[in-house]
Amino acid sequence: MPELPEVETIVRQLRHKIVGKTILSLTINDKKVIDQFIPRILPSKIISVHRTGKSIIIQLEQGHNLLIHLRMTGHFYHVTNPGDASYKKYLSGVFTLNNHFLLTFNEIRRFGSVRLFNDQQLQQELSCLGPEPLEITSSEFVALLKEYPSAVIKTKLLDQACIAGIGNIYAQEMLFHAGIKPAHKIKDISNHKLVKLHQEMQRILLLAIKNNGTTVENYSHLTGKGNFQNFLAVYGRDYCPGNHALEKINLGGRGTSFCPQCQD
Repeated sequence: MPELPEVETIVRQLRHKIVGKTILSLTINDKKVIDQFIPRILPSKIISVHRTGKSIIIQLEQGHNLLIHLRMTGHFYHVTNPGDASYKKYLSGVFTLNNHFLLTFNEIRRFGSVRLFNDQQLQQELSCLGPEPLEITSSEFVALLKEYPSAVIKTKLLDQACIAGIGNIYAQEMLFHAGIKPAHKIKDISNHKLVKLHQEMQRILLLAIKNNGTTVENYSHLTGKGNFQNFLAVYGRDYCPGNHALEKINLGGRGTSFCPQCQD
């Protein structure tokens, strides 16, 4: 599932391509994925595109918002040549823009969604999310985790109500670089280590954004695939950068790799 760096990459690309344009119409191919009420508020100008956690928000005029969840296989195409049929596979919906370009949302597994919310509804929908990992300070991060002393550190990093945007890939990577075993309870981790975890969290997320995210299976952004898979230390690996054999365990239903020598 796309995590913060992948979603942020797509947000920045969409921001460049569609902000200021007007959505003239929407053709819905899959009502399970695309909100059937969206056409009622069209045409509507796109005011901004931004991200909260793993969600994309396209802000429209008159207090309307499109909340997009990519889930595992949701994908946008920005189509400048409607004669090109490559964007039509697994097509869920087609937005026609006033510059005659198309923005399509495609979903293989139909888990993703594009839903319509007014400002108040959107605020309520997102109110369950924790702070953004790139915005929280080191002291705030440590204090937040200390509220859950008996929680397993990796499981808590994946808890979107605790901190928004981190998924299985980046949780494993930041724990490795911070030297923390993923199964440790928070109460058993020193403040010094938690500060290091905060540093590595922000460093790794920013580096992943710079490299357009991680492509392991399905993820691709508007113009290609990510590059951060080339920087992974433990996720999907058998050996860590120090050439130590990794152990693989299951935490909270998620496969987890760590180095018993580099992480304590």
